[in-house]
Amino acid sequence: AAGPHPAASPVLRAWAGLPSWARDEAPAPGPRALCHGDLHLGQLVRGPDGRWLLIDVDDLGVGDPAWDLARPAAWFACGLLSPQEWTRFLDAYRDAGGPAVPADGADPWSTLDVPARALTVQTAALVIVKAVAADRPLDEVEQALVDACARMSGVEVGPPELAPDTTK
Repeated sequence: AAGPHPAASPVLRAWAGLPSWARDEAPAPGPRALCHGDLHLGQLVRGPDGRWLLIDVDDLGVGDPAWDLARPAAWFACGLLSPQEWTRFLDAYRDAGGPAVPADGADPWSTLDVPARALTVQTAALVIVKAVAADRPLDEVEQALVDACARMSGVEVGPPELAPDTTK
């Protein structure tokens, strides 16, 4: 066997740096509300009146609404979504009364940091597995995800109550 992929190390470090609840090893804190369950930018369409509509609700359930924004937040944090697109998306979400972030325009990262990190780690791990299976190098987008995982090491995770449990 060839051994672990060189990109696996920063992804594993980023995974280890997540709070235990983000790794499904402890109960999650935070509010519970109705959530889409598979929110990404392809699930948003403009209605005839110009308002944003959320489609494809087959994964609808109850959970922390911050996880619905994890993918677009992760894409923004990885540099895959421009600041203008992120701001437009976040403003539309707030205007529609989305519960995951403060409605008053306050910093959304107090609630989005950990879900965005977790989704980045999950996606980076998946792209490594796919690249290995296809016997090809990581492409530019895949490498951006791994690079984001490398940047996570040593950067404090959100507010103290969301930090990883290091007492184990």
